[in-house]
Amino acid sequence: MAEILDLQDRRRRLCAGKGYANWSRRFAESFDEKTTITDLSDPTLGVLIRGDEEASLCLHDFVMGVMGLGQGLRFHFLDNTMKMSVMDLTFFLLDQLRFEAMKRLGWLEDHPCLHVPMVDLVSFFRDTSPREIYDTPTLARSHPGFDEYEKTLGGDRGAYVRRLIPDAIKEFLKRYVPDA
Repeated sequence: MAEILDLQDRRRRLCAGKGYANWSRRFAESFDEKTTITDLSDPTLGVLIRGDEEASLCLHDFVMGVMGLGQGLRFHFLDNTMKMSVMDLTFFLLDQLRFEAMKRLGWLEDHPCLHVPMVDLVSFFRDTSPREIYDTPTLARSHPGFDEYEKTLGGDRGAYVRRLIPDAIKEFLKRYVPDA
């Protein structure tokens, strides 16, 4: 049994090494198989939440590395099924990164997904994952729109939070990454 766990740990370390290889150079930070979204620095998070070409390449690098598909630059050479899989995971991670930015702004409550190692998020998403990973976090009571949010029907609350994302990106970059 210990050998199986050791193999799983080694596999996670290897996947993390491949996924974070370009991130370590790009962001001049250390990442490993235990790195969660909450562990990311403000400048790193600021780059990743923008959704521009640089952010997409960074996220493709991570997802494709963890999946054993090579670097993000090879994305366009993947077959369509694999491209869709990488894109789904990229959008999922982008959402989680943006939720973390909103949490740091004090706009959202904490969310269990933010404390799961990023390498495991890729595995959970690809395989089966706990339902709460897909749930949109709750708006913080301190947010000025909380009363309106609370009047919103349960199923529409996720959409309410998502409509705040563009303003959250601007505010996060202004507050935490002024050079962006």
